[in-house]
Parts: sequence; C-alpha cells; structure tokens
Amino acid sequence: MHVSKIAIISLVVLILVTILVTQALQDTIYFSLFVGIPSGIIASVLTFVYLFRQKGQ
Repeated sequence: MHVSKIAIISLVVLILVTILVTQALQDTIYFSLFVGIPSGIIASVLTFVYLFRQKGQ
C-alpha cells in the first residue's frame, strides 16, 4: 500500500471520528468540537502509524 493511500485512509478516519464524537457529545458538551477534533487527530495518527507499520512487514 502506498503512502498516499495510507494518508487518504487516515484523512477519512479523521473526518469520521471528528463528526461522530462531535455528534455524540453535542447534547452533553456545548463546545463538543473541542473534544471531537483532538480525538479525530489522535485516531488519524494512530491509523497512519498502524498502516505504515503493516506496510513494512
């Protein structure tokens, strides 16, 4: 798998996790994006690292 495909998959994970966490916390926390964006970034980085390591094996 090329690095460009891994980056695209990580970007999709970033968008999906950010939207899902923000929507899940919308009624509980007023500024739910302050939780959604960092969780999306963390999930995206973890996905990128995992897929990049799997590519090397």
